[in-house]
Amino acid sequence: MANTHCVIFKYTGKYGHFLKAEANASAPSYPFPPRTALLGLLGAVMGFEKDTCQVKLETAKIAVSGGAELTHWHTANLRKDPPGLLPRKIKKNDNGSSKNQRNTQIIQEWLIRPDFTVYAMLPNPFHDDLCRRLQNRNWHFSPCLGLSEMAADLFFVDCVEVEHLPMGKHHVETLARRDQVSLSIEELLDENMSAKSIRMPCAVTCDRQFSHATYLYPIGGSSLPVKTEYAVKAGGHILQWL
Repeated sequence: MANTHCVIFKYTGKYGHFLKAEANASAPSYPFPPRTALLGLLGAVMGFEKDTCQVKLETAKIAVSGGAELTHWHTANLRKDPPGLLPRKIKKNDNGSSKNQRNTQIIQEWLIRPDFTVYAMLPNPFHDDLCRRLQNRNWHFSPCLGLSEMAADLFFVDCVEVEHLPMGKHHVETLARRDQVSLSIEELLDENMSAKSIRMPCAVTCDRQFSHATYLYPIGGSSLPVKTEYAVKAGGHILQWL
């Protein structure tokens, strides 16, 4: 029998960085974790081997809401060359570095105090394992917010039945796929809100070939008024799968 429940949990930390696919010398971040990053997070919680979560969780339904308080551009050292060989004789004023070693500086956009709510509807038999691990705080690998150096914390909220909503106007509280909704411009204007769009990865193959989708999210409000047939209700929240 197919799973009809979704797990709701908080995904927070001090810093986050989700590298944009088109980044080159600088390193801008997506404002939200893409679906591919969330698949990796779920795989880390359940202990999947690297690059297997996209296969095991291919049919998983995931939604995300929330955001970061602000962003900050941080200059980081990227070490290009390996350390030099140790000398045969060590002097007391040696600093342990090699003259041949070079560092390259890059600029990274960090999300400051990111606080996301994730909704995950996993195929059987993974749903029960995810619920148990989140409730007991018993993840297999340490969760992170994009980079392994940016530790994340996960807080179980609830496990609820998912209700599919009929075609109509809904206030979606999560990211909404642009190709599956029609914006209610009148309601946006009445509530003095606006919407932004962003293109992010939504799927990835075993050989690291990414597929992308365009998403909408509200500016100046907590939900996005749209007309859609793809909205669902979970735990009193209206959301749309990434």
